[in-house]
Amino acid sequence: MHPGKTLVYISSLPCDAAARFEVERQMALAGVLVTGLVWEDRFARYDWDLVRRQLEEADGFLLVLGDQYGPTTPTGISMQHRELVHALSLGKSVYCFMFNSMTSSGNSDPRLNELREQVRRQAPVKVWHLTDELSVHAGTLARNWIKDTESRGAAAKAQLSTSPITVSKPVSSGRSQPPREDIELVTQSNVYRGGNLAHQIVRLPMKSDRLWRSLQPLLRLGASEDRLRTHVEQVIASEVKSILLGNNPGSHAVDGIRVERNQFRQILESWQKGGYVEGRRDGARILWSLH
Repeated sequence: MHPGKTLVYISSLPCDAAARFEVERQMALAGVLVTGLVWEDRFARYDWDLVRRQLEEADGFLLVLGDQYGPTTPTGISMQHRELVHALSLGKSVYCFMFNSMTSSGNSDPRLNELREQVRRQAPVKVWHLTDELSVHAGTLARNWIKDTESRGAAAKAQLSTSPITVSKPVSSGRSQPPREDIELVTQSNVYRGGNLAHQIVRLPMKSDRLWRSLQPLLRLGASEDRLRTHVEQVIASEVKSILLGNNPGSHAVDGIRVERNQFRQILESWQKGGYVEGRRDGARILWSLH
């Protein structure tokens, strides 16, 4: 969306507005773009669909963790905790600025202490107490993220210049839709129980023509692989949730349902070989449409 620019999602609570402002200021000075909203119920309810989209579009994730755990979501964990889990599942570059109060021996909220321990295990952490310390951490991180973006961009250009990508032309089969086959759609989801999270896989049996009928309206217009896969994930969400909640007594929420990327790409490519769809290059992505 912003060629050559680094886009960072910042996760913070309203009570940490001063810290967030300083972090955003340092990011802006370095030329880093920032996304993410500070949610307060008096203005708007927490919109997970919007948050998830912003997380997926970002290059990196920065958790500004203060001395409060924050309100919980329907998943049983806080907004920040949920955003952290999703960023990790997406393989984003994750970093944390953790506030250290020098006036108390420790926070008594076990949920916040558990979150802090999880962050220390899974991401680089910089602890700060004074605003000057936070400014230095934020400025250094912003410059490092920009260097990483530039190096990835240079590597991608080198690869494109030496390895041109072609999309094979489909062979027409003379049939209007693919043959009906039995498939097991592999999905991975987040299952929540008592504030804890587990990743679980569900193999969902279905007929291939169900996928075809569901995707036809998008294929008529032309859509990217990510858009097609997201649509399928929305279609099967209620089934997957029902299975997981039934298999995990005591669990109260399921989210982050994802169709296995390689399997879905293989399905599209098999349709392409059969002459039912075609893929054409559009910048860095392939648009799929009916043949």
